[in-house]
Amino acid sequence: MSTEASPRVRTTIIKVPDASPGLVFINGQQKSFTLGGVWKSPVAPAANMTVDVDLDGGGNITGVTVVDQKQANKERMEQLSGVAQQKGKEAAKLAQEGVGALAARMGKVQLGAAVLFVIGFFFFPAASLMAGFGAAKSLSLWDLSGIDFSSLAGLAALEGAGGGHGIFAILGLIAIAAPFAVPFIKTPWIHYLNAAPLAYLLLSFITTYYQTNKAFGDLTKMGAPNPFSWSWGLYLLGVVGLVLAAHALKPPAKA
Repeated sequence: MSTEASPRVRTTIIKVPDASPGLVFINGQQKSFTLGGVWKSPVAPAANMTVDVDLDGGGNITGVTVVDQKQANKERMEQLSGVAQQKGKEAAKLAQEGVGALAARMGKVQLGAAVLFVIGFFFFPAASLMAGFGAAKSLSLWDLSGIDFSSLAGLAALEGAGGGHGIFAILGLIAIAAPFAVPFIKTPWIHYLNAAPLAYLLLSFITTYYQTNKAFGDLTKMGAPNPFSWSWGLYLLGVVGLVLAAHALKPPAKA
């Protein structure tokens, strides 16, 4: 039998020694220990206490030492942090591979334009509306999709959460998602969906233009400034939409 010492093992006490030996769980096995000549700490053992266990070459316990709780917590946090970092790297690698695969299917320019349109749809200022005391409220295309300027209720919603998003907003979500579906659907006409974001943008522009003229036309006729104006985000989305729509004119790739 080898007398070479085995490495120290970190574990917890599952049974305190009393009339019968104590127990710890090591490498899938329960091992017993007693206090005499084995217990190396000045404090009494307790259930669930974290300990370091020394083993001899035969796997018998030769020493049990209490681990300082602060040190144990620190080591546990470092271990969890290491696991989190590793998982984060793995997730980033998978995301990178997924983006690379999507770019290979869509093309880098097409993918970049589609992603930019999605971001702009929710966050770019497509228009602004002068509120009370001269303050301007910035509105994204998503905000505009939930506002009915032709109704008092729709205008009142501007003071709340930005309107109630209904069918028109859902249509917008479908439109901005359409280019991502093009590479995965094998039909002769599917490439036309690349024009869906631009088509929705034009529809939103026409609808909002008509509603705001109806709502604020009397003000402008009396010489008052129109409280509604378009913002740079709309024009940028128009350019991005044109980039996407250009691919709608290309014939689908042959399988």
